[in-house]
Amino acid sequence: MASDGHVIWVKPFDPANHGSDTAGRRGECGWHGQTEKRGTCADKPFASVKLQYAGYAPVQSACIRALREISQRYGFPIPPESA
Repeated sequence: MASDGHVIWVKPFDPANHGSDTAGRRGECGWHGQTEKRGTCADKPFASVKLQYAGYAPVQSACIRALREISQRYGFPIPPESA
């Protein structure tokens, strides 16, 4: 488990939880975002996840795969229906 931050909360995905002009507000997976090689993550967001880093607390939109990755990285349990 990484020690560079922690999860504050996990909620069902809602674009209203995300700032304007963000992947989450557009209904995209912000955790995977967009890369040159992959393009935009093709999976729809399942959850909104608020993370805490040193002085920064972003809300990320996360598809099911991203939620699993966040769970493994930060060590929080994910709801059984998304496992």
